[in-house]
Amino acid sequence: MTRIARRSTDKEHRAVPWFGMWIGLALVLSVIYCWSAGRLISAYSPSPALRAYLESDAPVESEEAAAKPPMFNSSFAEYLKKGLSYYIEAYDGGKPYQYKDSSYPHRRANATLPLWFKKVFPLNKHMAPDKQTCFMHVGKAGGSTIGCMLGFLIHCGDDDKTNYQSVPSLLAATTAHSFHREVYDCSDTAANYLFVIRDPLARALSAFNYAKPDLSEKYPFSKKYKDKEIYVDCDFWTLNDLAERGLVKGNNGASDECKDRAKKALLGTENNLVHWFYNYQFYYESMPPDANIVVIRNEHIVDDWNAVETLLGGDADFTQEHVPVNNAREKKPEEVYLSDAAKVVLCETLCNEIQVYKTILKRAQNIKNEQYVQSMQELVTSCPKEAMEESCPDAKPDIREKVDGCY
Repeated sequence: MTRIARRSTDKEHRAVPWFGMWIGLALVLSVIYCWSAGRLISAYSPSPALRAYLESDAPVESEEAAAKPPMFNSSFAEYLKKGLSYYIEAYDGGKPYQYKDSSYPHRRANATLPLWFKKVFPLNKHMAPDKQTCFMHVGKAGGSTIGCMLGFLIHCGDDDKTNYQSVPSLLAATTAHSFHREVYDCSDTAANYLFVIRDPLARALSAFNYAKPDLSEKYPFSKKYKDKEIYVDCDFWTLNDLAERGLVKGNNGASDECKDRAKKALLGTENNLVHWFYNYQFYYESMPPDANIVVIRNEHIVDDWNAVETLLGGDADFTQEHVPVNNAREKKPEEVYLSDAAKVVLCETLCNEIQVYKTILKRAQNIKNEQYVQSMQELVTSCPKEAMEESCPDAKPDIREKVDGCY
């Protein structure tokens, strides 16, 4: 009995160290897992220090701005919406209402307004210029979608001559004129300048794919593709390729001329790609310096539309069901792929453009602190360094000639 008991006790003593080793190993693995998970989470969301920085950098809404009454009282707002609803119902896909050429000065001298600058319903005669909203249509930021909802004839319905997507609202009723590319058709006394904006890197990618010529077309290099040299002459058929061969320094298989062309195109200093040329900086520097800005973020259309509508005196009753999808096509995987190296060099080149994007958000009357932080957190996932910094290594391009229409 003594021998058996002792043998059992010896086994228990031998088992204790093994048991302790297993517990220790489990603890070590748990620590490693938590550390790795923490690093993974921090890679996709700002740290507390970054969040504090973003919040301190966010626009601070003053008590005066918070208490500012709506632009229109409830009775006049209802009058405007009813009138707009009447025109939308009467239109019903028929012949659109045609504006006469605008009395406002165009950026293009003696220009006739393109069809897509016209609206399907007339402006209320009681709407003075200083009560109107100017639609700042930045290309490839979601402007076609918002433009259709506002009643403009741009990429709406089955063709550019129809619009079945106007939304009865104060914003649509008061947005009478537009600014897109080289045509400026707004009063300098407009009450608000409505920007539709999007993450700058995502906009650059969309603009590149939009302008790409379709070689299967009969005339792939017609006037529509005047920027063909970026694609054909330099053989940049994806934005990733343009970044890795055209923007990264070194011998990457692209000529010096094509490298120079790629950088100037992305900076917006050379018109090699239309919606890169007409960028945030162009629209921002073209409007009056003291203009009131309102913003609809492509990533948050419903929330921002309702916020602007409320500022005007309307109701926040806009839903996702009202949002059409226009001017979009399915993309191939290689068209949307960007390597880490490509993202870094694209963000570096877009640095000044990103700062303008942030300035527009800061000045927007309808964007509150938490919404600004939200957009900066989203920007961190695409261009983290540029989201944090307030200045860029290179000076902001001088675009005075472009803004003056002399380019």
